[in-house]
Amino acid sequence: MQSSNLLEAIWRGDVACADDSDTGARFGRLLDALVPMRRIGLLRGDRAGGQILPEQTELLPALALGDVIEEELSVATPHGALVVILDQATMRPGAGDAARSQLAGRLVGELLIDAVQRGAFPAEQETNALYLLAQGYDALARSPELARLGLVPAPFRAGLAAVLASLWTGPVVRGSDPDELICGPLFLDSPRLRDYLVTLDASFEAPASGLATATLVRFDAVARTHDAWLRDVALRVDDLLRLSCKVQGETAGEG
Repeated sequence: MQSSNLLEAIWRGDVACADDSDTGARFGRLLDALVPMRRIGLLRGDRAGGQILPEQTELLPALALGDVIEEELSVATPHGALVVILDQATMRPGAGDAARSQLAGRLVGELLIDAVQRGAFPAEQETNALYLLAQGYDALARSPELARLGLVPAPFRAGLAAVLASLWTGPVVRGSDPDELICGPLFLDSPRLRDYLVTLDASFEAPASGLATATLVRFDAVARTHDAWLRDVALRVDDLLRLSCKVQGETAGEG
């Protein structure tokens, strides 16, 4: 999601190039597994980090983020790259893997919502697509390969849930209804959340249990563009939704 004050933060000097520290390199390898695209890494020091934006995002009419980065920070920004803006405090070595895992969850949530808002999926499939992708990333976060990269599943899920809630239920406050709906231990498997999503979007159909696995969002770590990732993930979601309809049809027939 685009921040209205990002340009001002860059001009103030609150945004800088990500460093090549051991912590930064380790987090970069984690992002390679979660967000396998061309990326530019930035650090934001005013506690407003945690964004992921395509380089062509317009901060002002006809003023793309990539152009601003090249002009103000002297960093070459490849066409089709993602700009990952990290919270400087979270990237300090002492912050710990849990804090960085929550940041990773927020970044993934931002990426998924951006995909929906860019029209990667038909309007009647948007909620289904977002739900399935979130399930896929939750499964990937619990995989041994991500554990080896330092990802802690629970805070990753918390970060992802908070971003999804900003779209589906409103800002999460501890103990609030949105908190109970999406940030509880059942996460996307909560019957209350599924019922709520049906009221929010009549096109939503809760997928069969276990339908979305880590395979949905696991990609080879190659330097693909953001647009290429969008096309690939849209095809995968479409295939999975067709499978879900088939499974649900067969189940109904058995009944």
